[in-house]
Amino acid sequence: MNNINKLLILFEQFAYTQNEAAALNDFLDYFLLAFRYHETAEEQKRALETLINHPKRELLSKMLIEVGELSENFNDPLGDLYETLISKGRNGQFFTPGPITDLLTALVYDSNAKQGDMVLDPACGSGRMLLSAAKRNRHQLFYGADIDPLCCKMALMNMLLHSLTGEIAHMDSLSNKFFKGYVIGTVLLNGHHHPYYKPFTDPEQSRIWLRSKENLSQEAVTDPSESMRQPSERGVQGNLFDEL
Repeated sequence: MNNINKLLILFEQFAYTQNEAAALNDFLDYFLLAFRYHETAEEQKRALETLINHPKRELLSKMLIEVGELSENFNDPLGDLYETLISKGRNGQFFTPGPITDLLTALVYDSNAKQGDMVLDPACGSGRMLLSAAKRNRHQLFYGADIDPLCCKMALMNMLLHSLTGEIAHMDSLSNKFFKGYVIGTVLLNGHHHPYYKPFTDPEQSRIWLRSKENLSQEAVTDPSESMRQPSERGVQGNLFDEL
């Protein structure tokens, strides 16, 4: 576990008078808003106004800086924070320690893996197995699913922090019940690759949700990376934090 003491102090200040799980959800929503793919300039403008006018913006900025620094080398301070203050082992939510995910990845990893190959964790939690796989080859496509929506947002944030490409799905992998998904990619703007995500609710858009054999045979997209390439020019995309 990283030394997250400073992050814990900042988070407790942010969560004062709030339920800690609700406070973490608010923090994640604040971060994710800046990287959402916006369909129109007006939608992007409203998102920027929300970021700028948040009453705890300064404290949120300090938390984001701390998370960014702790996340270097594919670490997961969000998962550590969640375990320490929120899950506390309830509902079996102990995340696999980083050294163990690294070991498991080493045991099953295909040394011939190349760009565009797929990695899937059907119970991803905060995304640690995906981060361990990314240490070996960050140019693969990373897919994660979890039944806990807060865990999905943490995994999504971890994917964005490391500019990974793929999908995070809020779903029950055992029953195949789908709730919501997030496609994650990058777009080249002004010489920099900006990560972005697009939420969706139609399971047919997911590459994790299981289809019937009939539907699978009719799948139009043959290249799994096709849906994650640069978004349509009709939309507006960029890291809104650049404008704060």
